[in-house]
Amino acid sequence: MNKISVLIPVYNAASYIEAAIESVKKQTCPVFEIIVIDDGSADETESLIKDRDDICYIRCGHQGISYVRNRGIAEASGNWIAFIDADDLWTPDKIEKQTAYINDHPGCQIVFSKYENFTDIPVEDLTKRQKKVLNTMPYPYLASALINRSVFDKYGLFDTKYPYGEDTEWLNRLKIAGADISCQVEEVLYRRRIHRDNITLSHNVPDKNEMLSLMADSIRNARKAGKGDIK
Repeated sequence: MNKISVLIPVYNAASYIEAAIESVKKQTCPVFEIIVIDDGSADETESLIKDRDDICYIRCGHQGISYVRNRGIAEASGNWIAFIDADDLWTPDKIEKQTAYINDHPGCQIVFSKYENFTDIPVEDLTKRQKKVLNTMPYPYLASALINRSVFDKYGLFDTKYPYGEDTEWLNRLKIAGADISCQVEEVLYRRRIHRDNITLSHNVPDKNEMLSLMADSIRNARKAGKGDIK
């Protein structure tokens, strides 16, 4: 039986968090649990959602996205893990389509989906950086994935060294270690919101030396995990 734990890391996203939660609640295939991990938000996030009885709310001191993701995985009871960023949305059939895919592909332990960028910012107010991010579609995109928790058991959690780019290091680690990260539902099931306070927009694009350092860490972490396909 597929028991899906949905993890929502949040940091100062009071304007969007309720919409993200509702997009999970409205799934045509219900999830097992929703866990919101608050990375020490200083806005109204806590007061908005801490007393909801349809989610598990965990508040941490401000530790960064890698720590928060790892805390959510540790708290999750499901055998499958899904992420959604607090400012993004799922299409109503995301979990239905991805669980159908894994049922049809028994060896698949991590399945992504296509995604789309969107924004509420008027076109005339978009900055050059925002326009660039709107037209950038990294693949594979971690937040779109449905992941068997055995993947984390085998290849490790997110590297807390990285306050940003932890998804890139982790996915590179899997690829280097021989994991299959090619499974994907060829439909848009995830919607990434571009707004003025995106973490993506608040960091500079990694330079060559930073990328080399990240790749070196991926290799080291892959060696720690051991090589071989996901079983």
